[in-house]
Amino acid sequence: MTNRTLSVLALAGVLCIPGLARAADPDTGEVLGKLHQSNLKEIEMGKVAAKNGQSKDVKAFGKMLIKDHSAADKKVTALAKKEKIELPAATKEDHSDMATGSDFDKKFASEMLDDHKKDVKEAKTARDDTKDPNLKKLLDDIVPTLEKHQETAQKIADAQK
Repeated sequence: MTNRTLSVLALAGVLCIPGLARAADPDTGEVLGKLHQSNLKEIEMGKVAAKNGQSKDVKAFGKMLIKDHSAADKKVTALAKKEKIELPAATKEDHSDMATGSDFDKKFASEMLDDHKKDVKEAKTARDDTKDPNLKKLLDDIVPTLEKHQETAQKIADAQK
C-alpha cells in the first residue's frame, strides 16, 4: 500500500468513529436520554397537579401532561430501541417542596412555563442540528406538543396574577 492509500484508509476510519464526523450534530443517544428524563419528570408533575391542583385548569393540565408525555415517551423509547440506545434509568424527584392550596397552582404554572420554554428551545435546536432523520422526525412530532404545553402553562400563569 502506498502512503496515499494508507492516508485515505485512516481518514475513512476516523470518519466512521461516532461523534467525530459530525461534531456539531447532537448525539442521538444524549438527546433521547434528555427527552426520556424530561418526559418522566413531566408525567410526575402532571400526577402532582392532577392530585393537588386547586383549579380545574391546573388539574386538566396535569392530566394533559400525563397523557401527552406518556405518548411522547413511547416514541422516544421506541426510537432508542430501534437505534440500540440504552436510556438512563428514571430518577425520582422530590416534589414535597411544592406549595399547597392556591399557591400550588401559581407555583406549578410558573414551573411548567419555565420548563416548557427550555424544552421547546432545546428540542428545536436539536431538531435543527441533527443529521439523524429518525431523531429529526421524532422532534418534529414532539415540538408542537411542547409548544401547546407552554401556551397552556402561560394561560394558567396569567390567570394566577
